[in-house]
Amino acid sequence: MNEINLESIGEKISLLRKELGYTMRDLSEYTGLSIGFLSNLETGKNSPTVENLQRVAVALQTDVVELITDEKVKKVIIRKDEKNIWEYERQKMTVERVDFGYDRQMYEKITIKPGAKEKGAVSRHLYPEICMVQSGILTVELDHEVYDLNEGDSIYIEERKQHRIYNRHDMETVSIWVHQKNRKR
Repeated sequence: MNEINLESIGEKISLLRKELGYTMRDLSEYTGLSIGFLSNLETGKNSPTVENLQRVAVALQTDVVELITDEKVKKVIIRKDEKNIWEYERQKMTVERVDFGYDRQMYEKITIKPGAKEKGAVSRHLYPEICMVQSGILTVELDHEVYDLNEGDSIYIEERKQHRIYNRHDMETVSIWVHQKNRKR
């Protein structure tokens, strides 16, 4: 593992937050940390505790090692109990992430049950992504258009394109996503 670089932690947090299209308010809601604390963290005015750093890493869909070093953890095998899993109850969405750390590709399995109270959050990334629907019907809002993707359908979303996904039908939908991240360090 490389040395811990305290000066770059705030810069990395800011970059990852913006890549995910999160506002400071979004990050505050996801972590339970105040906007002021997060702002000071990004500008290097606060030193995070391990617990706060873990909260931020989970919200930014990464790991603490990536935030505190210049290297991504590289894995050959990711066991079922090692996957990163996020539950979004209001959207009835479960996101399972597999990130081997080698080529900056990330893979997600997103399951959305019917009957959500709200649509998924609007996302915008600095990298392109591809989705293939495994089962059900996935609704995608992209460029002010709404698409229903059926089992076997795929969609390519260019970098920086605002989009959101949700399930507006009466059956569970499962989709597989590939993210090609090209973060500069």
